[in-house]
Amino acid sequence: MLFISQPRRATSRLALCLAALALFVLAALPTAHAAPAVTYSKDGVSFDHPAEWKVTEDVVAQDGTRLRSIDIEGPDEAVVTLMFSPLLASQDIEKFAATAARNRENAARANTAQQVRMGASTAAPIARQVAGKDNKGVSQRFVVSLSGQDLPHEARFFKATLGDTTVIVMTQVADENAKAVEPGFVMALGTLRYGGSKR
Repeated sequence: MLFISQPRRATSRLALCLAALALFVLAALPTAHAAPAVTYSKDGVSFDHPAEWKVTEDVVAQDGTRLRSIDIEGPDEAVVTLMFSPLLASQDIEKFAATAARNRENAARANTAQQVRMGASTAAPIARQVAGKDNKGVSQRFVVSLSGQDLPHEARFFKATLGDTTVIVMTQVADENAKAVEPGFVMALGTLRYGGSKR
């Protein structure tokens, strides 16, 4: 028979009490649940996105390009734009991103009512998963000035071949919200699939 001295028994009881208290505290904490995903599937394009995100536009240009554009809006003005067209195959993604930056700056100058100022963009290479494959793209950083506030932003641009078409992906969000929406960006880009469109 094993005898435990009195000090050892007291120590054992203390350890058991602390363990029980820890379990009680953990049980009382709210459980973290991952946001459920929603699958968008229409005319050959599909992807997942968080339930609180919305597809706000899915249109095809009624001209010779037949360019299809899909906009996905997340919280805090986060946005994903997907552009599909075989004609984008020859598009250089760095030049596309530079043109987007110029258009952004011109649009801000034209918007005199809200007095928005757009700072110059700085570009750097970036890599992310698009449609399940590693993809090299462009990250642009710029500052939006509105009502005396300077809000740093990041826009990202990627290009990928999907079957018989090419997609250019653009994402944009303010730095202060980037961490919160990044999982949504990862989900939408990583699950993007294209099986051909009948439009």
